[in-house]
Amino acid sequence: MHCLLATKGQKIGSLISIICLALSLSSGCATIIRGPTQAVAISSEPNGADILVDGSLVGTTPSNIDLARGRDHLITFEKDGFHTRNIPVIKSIGRAVFGNLLYGGFLGWGVDATSGAQYNLNPETLVVQLIPLDEEEPSEEDQNESTTFITRLNELDQMRESNRISEEEYSRMRLSVLEQYYPEGSQ
Repeated sequence: MHCLLATKGQKIGSLISIICLALSLSSGCATIIRGPTQAVAISSEPNGADILVDGSLVGTTPSNIDLARGRDHLITFEKDGFHTRNIPVIKSIGRAVFGNLLYGGFLGWGVDATSGAQYNLNPETLVVQLIPLDEEEPSEEDQNESTTFITRLNELDQMRESNRISEEEYSRMRLSVLEQYYPEGSQ
């Protein structure tokens, strides 16, 4: 009977070890450490501008806003008496991806890719000088270009997610859009 209990105890211990190992491998490193959102500090001069993220009102300046890491965003600043400003915030692959591939393998990387935790958002801080309506307006072309830029990036994401383009095509097309609309961010 004593041998039977020891065997059951060993089996339970082994089972617990296996479960713990499986759970640790099923989570991505960046997902655990950083999470699927990133706080972005947003302010304006003057303060009190409405902040819209992807068209939805989320607060007023100054503020820290949690943004999903796995997508690109368009931040819009609106304040009575001032011109509206649109600023893109784009995702880029974080360094944690490479460590995750080494230690967590493709399973850990897959978790991070699915949650969006593998990305960093840039810029991390937005400080916008709002221009009064009676002063020269930022060119409408520049404002529309920011909107078009983010729309094109999000369309590429949708095409990749629905398997209409390969990962290689996605990377090539995304780089092309970045070079066209945001050359300083494509380096």
